[in-house]
Order: sequence, then C-alpha cells, then structure tokens
Amino acid sequence: MVGALIAYLFIHLQNRLVIIESGSEHFRKFLDLLGDTVQLLDFDRFRGGLDVKTNTTGTESVYTVYKGHEIMFHVSTMLPYSPDNPQQVERKRHIGNDICVIVFCEGKYPSFRPSSIKSKFIHVFAVVSFDQDEDGYRFQL
Repeated sequence: MVGALIAYLFIHLQNRLVIIESGSEHFRKFLDLLGDTVQLLDFDRFRGGLDVKTNTTGTESVYTVYKGHEIMFHVSTMLPYSPDNPQQVERKRHIGNDICVIVFCEGKYPSFRPSSIKSKFIHVFAVVSFDQDEDGYRFQL
C-alpha cells in the first residue's frame, strides 16, 4: 500500500505532517495524476485496509490499477481529521504502516527529513514538489 501526504516547507514534526486538513491545487492535481478519486462506501475493488462499509476511514480515496496491480492510496487529507486529536492517530495508523510514502512538499525549495516520521514499515519516501518555473513536478527518492 502507498501513502500520500502533504508537507509544507520547514515542517518536520511528525504531528504537523499529517494534520493538514486539505491540500493545495497543485496537490489535488498531483493526486489526479496518481489515480481516480473514488467513493469508499461499497467500493468493491482493492480497498487497502480502508473501511468501505461505514466510512470510518473517510469517504473517498485515490485508486488506480498499474500494470495489473491495484493500488489504493492512503491520502492524508482524505483520512478522517479530528481537531480535538493532535496525534491524528487514524491518519498515522494507515500511512505509518505503508511500505512507500509519497510526500508532496509545498514551496519553491522543498525540505523533508525521513526521520520526521517514525515507522518500522516505511522503506521508501518519494518526495514530490511542483516547480512553478518549469510548470511541472520534481521527484526525489
């Protein structure tokens, strides 16, 4: 499973990385490149551990099929947000257990430290940012 989260420039504390409620227009367009936004309720394909019966893990997510493999993204801004819970455990539970996490950084000079996210499962961080000068995306592993 793959997690996708948004990180703003110079935000390195784990709590801050996953509590952002909504993404920028560039983040939303990037999600459109990854796959289709699907409604989770009664979704009958690969669900990636997300609740498709009662919406306890959100109402929508991003899904795609790549070379015959189904991928459900755990998108931080689509997982439930609780303003009273600074730890945002529901979001961390899914993203922290993914093997690969795509970190979308806002700002001209993206900055992300993998050590800012504590996980025994994440093996790969793919850092993506939008370059307005080039009108395209930059990618780092």
